[in-house]
Amino acid sequence: MADPTPPVPSHAALDWREDGQPVSTAFDDIYFSTASGLEETRYVFITQNRLPERWAALTGSDIFSIGETGFGTGLNFLATWQQWQRLAPGAPRLHFVSVEKYPLHRKDLERALALWPELATFSEQLIEQYPPLLTPGVHRLKFDGGRVQLTLSIGEASDAFTQLQTEDPQRDAMIDAWFLDGFAPSKNPDMWRPELFSAIARLSADNATFATFTCAGIVKRGLKGVGFEIEKVPGFGHKREMLRGQLASADPQASAGQQYTQTPWHLPDAPTRGQPCTVAIIGAGIAGATLARALAERGLKVAVFEQGAGPGSGASGNDQGILYAKLSPKPGPNGDFNLQALQFALRYYLCQCPDAVHFDGLLQLAQSEKEQALQQQIADTLRGWDADTLVRPVTAQEATDLSGVPLHVPGLYLPNAGWLEPRNVCSTLLEHPSITLHSSQRIESIEHRENHWQLSGHRETFHADVLALCTANGIRDFARTKPLPLQPIRGQVSFAQATDRSRKLKIALCGEGYIAPAHRHHHNPQHSFGATFKLKQTDTEVRAEEQQENLDTLRELLPDIAADFAQNPMTARAALRAATLDYLPMAGPVADWHSLADTYAPLRKNRKQLIPQRCHYQPGLFVLGGLGSRGFTYAPLAAEVVASWISGEVMPVEGELARALHPMRFAIRALGKDRPLNF
Repeated sequence: MADPTPPVPSHAALDWREDGQPVSTAFDDIYFSTASGLEETRYVFITQNRLPERWAALTGSDIFSIGETGFGTGLNFLATWQQWQRLAPGAPRLHFVSVEKYPLHRKDLERALALWPELATFSEQLIEQYPPLLTPGVHRLKFDGGRVQLTLSIGEASDAFTQLQTEDPQRDAMIDAWFLDGFAPSKNPDMWRPELFSAIARLSADNATFATFTCAGIVKRGLKGVGFEIEKVPGFGHKREMLRGQLASADPQASAGQQYTQTPWHLPDAPTRGQPCTVAIIGAGIAGATLARALAERGLKVAVFEQGAGPGSGASGNDQGILYAKLSPKPGPNGDFNLQALQFALRYYLCQCPDAVHFDGLLQLAQSEKEQALQQQIADTLRGWDADTLVRPVTAQEATDLSGVPLHVPGLYLPNAGWLEPRNVCSTLLEHPSITLHSSQRIESIEHRENHWQLSGHRETFHADVLALCTANGIRDFARTKPLPLQPIRGQVSFAQATDRSRKLKIALCGEGYIAPAHRHHHNPQHSFGATFKLKQTDTEVRAEEQQENLDTLRELLPDIAADFAQNPMTARAALRAATLDYLPMAGPVADWHSLADTYAPLRKNRKQLIPQRCHYQPGLFVLGGLGSRGFTYAPLAAEVVASWISGEVMPVEGELARALHPMRFAIRALGKDRPLNF
């Protein structure tokens, strides 16, 4: 049976008035006031939520979180960012959380925001980071060195807000002010349903405020029903009245933390939101470097311990690294995470370490009929999205023209991807005043005592409130994390000096293997290509047979260049990747193994039953690992997930995906299959 036709993406359909105003054709309503949308935003949402005075009272590492219904053109976000930059003190951070069912195409976003030239400094940054594929789910954008974050959840409002919840009432209750925007209730009654107000209540911090342009009865009743006190005040412009208010008492049903919809095995004991703390990270590869940077930007003091001579001493230490993802035509955790991680990583590296990246383009070539069929499915799935700036299918001739070398197979072209310099990336990420790097410092044991972690090195002892293990296969060297099922994968990369023929290669190629364009190394341009994939092999000596294997793989793609390389001396480097059983990273907290086994023992008899109890977690212990062969693509978003667990923030991925990345997922699966946990 043929695959069903992929669903048509749900972007906003717009008409444009003569004055340049966008109008939604689906709702026959405007996106902002024709009088002055910017002034209306400032009056309705910023002034009525008393944001200037509340921001002035922030201190230290405070986070101020705003929730919004209806991202639309992003006008409210940009106006808020502008005011935040003017009025808020330097250290606190702004987290803007918005939902949108019908996101604008990038070209429509540009046209709409051109109406507000005074916001150009901010709108240009939003447009630059606007994801090419705003697929359903959660998208995290970062600005001002992480001081301003935008979490955009695509979907129907109540569902989108539900996706952001962990079902931990303390962790979920973090929105300080609500912008209840969107199209008028008379035009869009489906949004303003009871489930939306319940979600708003669950996500509201103590004394959260709201403001909305409407006085519709459905909105007043909904807000009162979940515990908000409501006040009518004069509206903006021709609107006589609007509503504002504050959460007085949360709706018992909305805030009842024990009414779990699924077994809460993923929830640690308590978040550390708002509490200054120190973090120790073991490992200065790409996992440790991205996590250290994410935490430092959140105002935490971070100490990084690396047993090698410097950052990127292990698997992150090759001369060239390819940034690519395993795209999939099917929805699911692996495909969803690959797509979101790729988009996040492309934005991330250009912002954090532009001098270490070479994003001149990348081709994922289909060297088999099976891969060609898969890529065709991916192309069909992407049809209709604003996808060309991220990925598009190309013929063999187009691939040849793009790459500068003769190719005989079609592929997927990623115009803004490419390769990067791994050690340079890791070093640059660790250059932050809140990060201290301890190189050549092997941590031999870890112990939790008196509410802190003690790390014992071969020279001295260190202490921290929170500990994160980012040591690839070394995660299993510690007794507290030994049961995590990581498997080593040996990989050998080959290096060859550039030849007259190979210098014509303009972009990175991926197929059965990969090759990067020539990179100047010790004043001699050379290529990296490979790499071998040897599951559960742990030695790192260079092997002649794997050097030949890399050449043979390259010969299938570029026979002439491979023949040239074979005529000259080549070098190589072998290192160990760490992969999980399902090839998704591990990103999150680590449970107390005995407590988890006891609390969820009934799963051995019925793996689908709901057990409404939480087990104990090892306090302040987290892991980021299992990145496999796509570490540089996966690490930035996975690090955001771990940083959000540590700081108690809104997750950068939907709840289902956060659980799919959770380190304890394997233990829960083992219990469901009545298998031992081996701790």
